[in-house]
Amino acid sequence: MITQDKIKVYKRFDGDIDSWARSGSKNEKLVMNDGDWYMIEELIQDLSLVEKGLASVTFNNDLSNRLTENCDSEKTIQALKAITNL
Repeated sequence: MITQDKIKVYKRFDGDIDSWARSGSKNEKLVMNDGDWYMIEELIQDLSLVEKGLASVTFNNDLSNRLTENCDSEKTIQALKAITNL
């Protein structure tokens, strides 16, 4: 489940999983795992496609469902969307 705490860790390392693996604190590594990291990357990539108008309606609907299933709150979904707008 993606949470705001996981997004904070992801942003702290600018999406660089190697940097997180090398330099992340013990607590940051307890907050999330590789699977969470890859899920955040995938959702951000897919949100970018939708934001740029490069996705079909079906893809957009599927993404909406995946966001709901994999994020703990609407606030977390909005935090992911904010990353795509940087």
